[in-house]
Amino acid sequence: MALSSRKYRQNTEAVRQAYSSPDGGNTKPFTPQLTLNLGMRVSQVAFSADEEFMVLSAESGGGLAVYQVQSLMQGSTQPAFGLSTNGVSVRALLANPTAEKAEFFAVVDTNGQLMMANLKSRQFHSRAQGQVLKDAVSCVSWSNKGKQLVAGLANGACIQLTPEGDAKAEFPAPPSLPSEQYGKLSGQYNYNILVLTCNSIND
Repeated sequence: MALSSRKYRQNTEAVRQAYSSPDGGNTKPFTPQLTLNLGMRVSQVAFSADEEFMVLSAESGGGLAVYQVQSLMQGSTQPAFGLSTNGVSVRALLANPTAEKAEFFAVVDTNGQLMMANLKSRQFHSRAQGQVLKDAVSCVSWSNKGKQLVAGLANGACIQLTPEGDAKAEFPAPPSLPSEQYGKLSGQYNYNILVLTCNSIND
């Protein structure tokens, strides 16, 4: 689902105060701290776990626009840098859930290519075969400690990877899963992986 071309930023404490306000009935008055007029529709928004970066991706043409939160709060509305996805839109953008590895963002484009953005080095992680860690990816989820991630594949199988793209385990599709369906990950908790499947025709 695409978002509008205008982005509002506010800290969560101010949002909680607005909700708890006795004024406004079911509709609460709210003024954002910052408004960004981007001139483009945005399909993905994510903050790094250490709250240092906000990352946006355009609905058309993809790419990542990386903003430094501190600079935004000081009035700058220009991104610190950008990363290209070669004109391909982004299906999923997931920040590493830990502050220790906050620079890693998993990116899945609409062609099913999984890439790993490193905001510290300001580039996608590259291997010998290029920056694509895995093809035919339908979804992805970080482990709760952010050390590894699991990618759901178009054939219903899953693969466990490090942020650098090294495969650690593979989980075949259930034998009863029809070939026209594929795996969707909704979360990973410690050693448990919750996998949902859906019909690709109706997805």
